[in-house]
Amino acid sequence: MNITLLGHHDIASLYALDRIIRQLPEHQHAVLLSSAAVADSNDDSPLAELAEVDKGLCSRFLSGDLDGPVVAPLADGAVGLLDKPNSPEGLAVLGDRQPDLVVSIRYRRILHDVAIAIPRLGVLNLHSGILPDYRGVMVTFWAMLSGDKEIGTTLHWIVDAGIDTGPVLDIRRRATRPDRSYLANVLGLYADGCDSMTSAIATIAGGEALPGQVQVARGQYFTAPDANDAARFKEQGYTLVDGSEEREIRATTA
Repeated sequence: MNITLLGHHDIASLYALDRIIRQLPEHQHAVLLSSAAVADSNDDSPLAELAEVDKGLCSRFLSGDLDGPVVAPLADGAVGLLDKPNSPEGLAVLGDRQPDLVVSIRYRRILHDVAIAIPRLGVLNLHSGILPDYRGVMVTFWAMLSGDKEIGTTLHWIVDAGIDTGPVLDIRRRATRPDRSYLANVLGLYADGCDSMTSAIATIAGGEALPGQVQVARGQYFTAPDANDAARFKEQGYTLVDGSEEREIRATTA
């Protein structure tokens, strides 16, 4: 199959995309990201520190410093940008890849009906939260802030422009680790999450249907935290980054 993978220039997305491509060498892969590297910031807030650490990890990961050489579709010059997927230009970029299947992991843009209809086998999304309870952005942060004992990923179809609302195929859960940073907890989700995705892709490639379970409950939609939310996170004894993130990547390498 021709698989187009949609992601973002953050370490969790790049790590997950690399892992999935490694597990599916029999397919053709193209990678399109919703942004380039995170811009420099003079802000000294915890959220700015998180972004800066993430940016550094991305650079080291793509250079092979963290985990050896990345797969060819992630190598320099092989990744394209798809910042406006629903524009005529964006639809042309996506259509030119002639995808049988589109896979989305931490992609920061909403696909509308015309874009969703391009791949003949549909669009799969791996969400870093347990649906329908945690829809939206940085939901692992919000789950930790709420004191949840479990976090997880949800594999679901994207069938319309709703955010994290499509039929659910699989949920992978793991225990929250309060002694590890937010980013380390997020990275720790993707070993099982990617396995869920690759298993689904193998089923689809074999010609079997994956209908999914329609989400009945609405759940809650979360937006990115602000400085006050980050302060509350710290007051509860959590950290956004703590230096353990590199070890998390190495520990979960396939």
